[in-house]
Amino acid sequence: MKYLAILTAITLVVGFNQSVNAQTNVSNKTEPAVESPTSQPESTQTRQVQRTSTAIAKVKSAPKKIGFRLKEWKTIHTPSIEDAQVTIATLKKIGCEVESDDHGNHVDVKYRCSEWKSMKVATDQLVNQWVTWCAGKGMETIVVDPPETTQKPTITFRLLVERNVHLHDETQAKQILNTLKLINCKVTSNQHGDHMDATFSCPNWVTIELPSKGSADGWKAWLDESGFETQLTR
Repeated sequence: MKYLAILTAITLVVGFNQSVNAQTNVSNKTEPAVESPTSQPESTQTRQVQRTSTAIAKVKSAPKKIGFRLKEWKTIHTPSIEDAQVTIATLKKIGCEVESDDHGNHVDVKYRCSEWKSMKVATDQLVNQWVTWCAGKGMETIVVDPPETTQKPTITFRLLVERNVHLHDETQAKQILNTLKLINCKVTSNQHGDHMDATFSCPNWVTIELPSKGSADGWKAWLDESGFETQLTR
């Protein structure tokens, strides 16, 4: 718990002060980044972050994208107000809905992220740290164009010919288009009275990393049904 608190606190001090913003899929802009945890005492780490935050803020982000969501509300118990504040601030910064309730000896933090959102980070190390953090909060995650060293299941896909679809359920349409944009597809849409016409394609091969084989199988089935060429590893 102390390690996670240190990791998250460093995230707030350094990552959210970066000058390069990343576009999430619902117009929330974030560029979270974290320092690499070390075995040094917490006070030393904090001083180092303060000294280096200005230099780190000047580093431009590479296009390494992490997608995350949590459809249903989840509640966690934080042992102190300080831990709760750090957790709440981080969740809000990446676009989650957050509620909290102070119970004296602990704080309940309730949150969800019902639609896919994304963040861009600068290094493979940050990809791994943020995926671990999001997964630890119960979120689904994917990594677009993951590190070559990944040992997790991956799917490579493309869609050379544009596909046109008619979507009659507005909520479902938004979810589908949001997902397509998340995985770097080209998407256009127009509302026509009681339905939405959408066109999408993905002419270049894209690879995504999934946290488990079950998740990868689900994504592959959806991509296949949507007309994509797919290749599944592991």
